[in-house]
Formats: sequence, C-alpha cells, structure tokens
Amino acid sequence: MSSSRSSRFLRLLPASFRSRSRASSADSPPSGTSTPQARTPSAPIAVFEPSPQGLKVVAEGDDPIVDIVAVHGLNGHRDQAWTASNDVHWLRDLLPHDIPHARVFCWGYDANTHAGSRVSCQYLFSHAQTLVSDLCRKRKLTNSTERPIIFVAHSLGGIVVKSALIHSDAARPGALEEHHSIKVSTYGIVFMGTPHQGANGVQLGRLLMNVASLLVATDDRILKHLKRDSEWLQQQLSQYAPISGDFVTKFGFEEYETPTAFGRSIMVVPRQSAVVPGQANAEPIAIHADHTNMVRYTSKQDVGYDTISGHLQIMASDAPEQIRLRWEAKRRANKERLDGSDATFAVGFSLAAVIHGQNRPSHPA
Repeated sequence: MSSSRSSRFLRLLPASFRSRSRASSADSPPSGTSTPQARTPSAPIAVFEPSPQGLKVVAEGDDPIVDIVAVHGLNGHRDQAWTASNDVHWLRDLLPHDIPHARVFCWGYDANTHAGSRVSCQYLFSHAQTLVSDLCRKRKLTNSTERPIIFVAHSLGGIVVKSALIHSDAARPGALEEHHSIKVSTYGIVFMGTPHQGANGVQLGRLLMNVASLLVATDDRILKHLKRDSEWLQQQLSQYAPISGDFVTKFGFEEYETPTAFGRSIMVVPRQSAVVPGQANAEPIAIHADHTNMVRYTSKQDVGYDTISGHLQIMASDAPEQIRLRWEAKRRANKERLDGSDATFAVGFSLAAVIHGQNRPSHPA
C-alpha cells in the first residue's frame, strides 16, 4: 500500500488505532498545511478515548446566545470525526473565534458497525431520544431551555437528528412534554453527507451499505438487513417532511470519492441522495472533499471551513429573534389551551350544579 493511500486509510481507522499509531510515529503535519490561528505550533497531539458518549462542551462561548450541536455518523467518534490530520478540531479550535457567542457541543453515541447486529436503522433511531434527553437536561441545568439550537450532522448522524426532532415534535403533556422544547428551539440544521433518499435506481439500503463499508467488511447478509431496514426508515422519516419547513436547512454534499478499507474508492452519498429537492428554506452546499473529510478542516483558510462557518455565522445571527418569537407563540397557545380547559370545566361544573338543583326536592319555607 502506498504511503499516500496508507495516510488516507489511517484517517479512517477507529480512534484507538489512530491514537496508538500517532503515539508511536509522532508524525508532524504535512508540508504546506496551514497552522490554524487558534492553535500554537507546540499544541499537544490529540488523544481520543474509545467511544465517548453523551454531550461534551468544546466551547462555552462568551455570554452565549445560541447552542451549536454536532452529531457524528456511523463509525464516527465524538472528537475524531471533526478533527483533521493536523489535529485541528474545528468546532473547538476555529469556530469559537468566528462565533464567540455560541456554546458548542459535540454529542457522542455508540456508532460502531464492527458487529453486523449494529448496522441497523432501528439502532440509529434508538439514540434519538437519548440525544433529546441529554440536551434537555443540560439546557435546563444551565437555564438555557429557550436558547436557539443549530445542529451540524455528519452522515447517518443526520438520521439521528431528524428522528430526534420527530420525537421532540410528538412530545405532548403527559408524554415527555419537556422534550418538545428541543424542536421549538431548533432554528437550523447543516446536514453533511446525510443519505436522505435513494436516487437514480440506487436504493437507500445500498447507500447505508456504502457508509457502513468505509471500515467494515460488509456482506450480503448485512446488505439484506440494511435494505429491509431502509424501507422502515423511509416510512419513519416521512414524519419529518411536515416539520422540515420549520428549520433553515443546508444540505452539504461531497464532491470526491472516499477510499474504503480495501483500497477501492466510492462516492458514498451522491448529491442526488444528500440533497432533498423542493424542501422549503433549504440550500445545497458543495464540499470539495470526500465523505470522511468533508467535516475536517485544517485551518480557517480551508475552503470547506470558510463555507460552513459562514453559513453557521448567518444562522447564529438570525436565530435568536426567530426563536424568541416562536417561544412567545408557544406560550400564547398554551395559555389559550389552558383558558379553554378552564372554561370547559367551569361550564361543566355550572351545568352539574343546575341539574343537581333541579332534581333536589324542595323544602317548605
């Protein structure tokens, strides 16, 4: 295997393997790579713990007015998924300088597909409620329940985000009502290489297979499993369409093929699958990178970073006023609902009293 191919493949390896490899070789950044403004040349090499889960604050923000939440995909890692070959974690090292009033989270979940049973759409959906619950708890404890949210979702992490918003939208009194706050507060979503649909005769199951095969020797049995799940997935995600227009949406799509674990390169999620045509408040974004590196930026001069951070800056600027109005509308609706319930109760109580009085025997004066 050539050194170039070895280097590209190394970036695809799980965190535990990358960490050991880096510790032994102590490689320096490639020549010609720009050093980010936010880090010093002597910054330590990043070390990743295996499969970290839950929310991690990578930037607290100065008097934050918006929460940015990053969700990785299959075979992803809460930190490594967003970290370039020169160890720049752009959400931590670059973005806070461009959006200083944002609190930035990375959210991790067990997304390894090294066991066939893990390659399942239902498995992805099972994480959605956990994401909502983690955000609700953190935001309540920090008195930021009504703060605007912007999601950045890579690959199948976009499926987790969509299902989380479906779950949040369905929350009602007596049914995890507090979870509804996440949908109300969500202003925008940046999907990066998320397979929203099959296209040009390619079934969604095959696209899911592409994603899973970046590191895993998938076989026909797993493909059948994914194809079966993809039909269920399409039905589930049909619930997202009615609420999709409530969010400002950017559809990032890769322009380069991605090398797999066995040397061949594939277009993991083509534009036709990464972009949903006709969706309101949506815009496609071309990213000049492969599926893995479309969310890894070496410096502020990286064209991909300039594009994505620019969109995030605009969203972060527009979100507070829009979400404030949305929460005001929700409070008015809740008040009207409660007032209506009180009126119904009062009328029912009065009628009961009248009926009871009519049936009561009269007493002599």
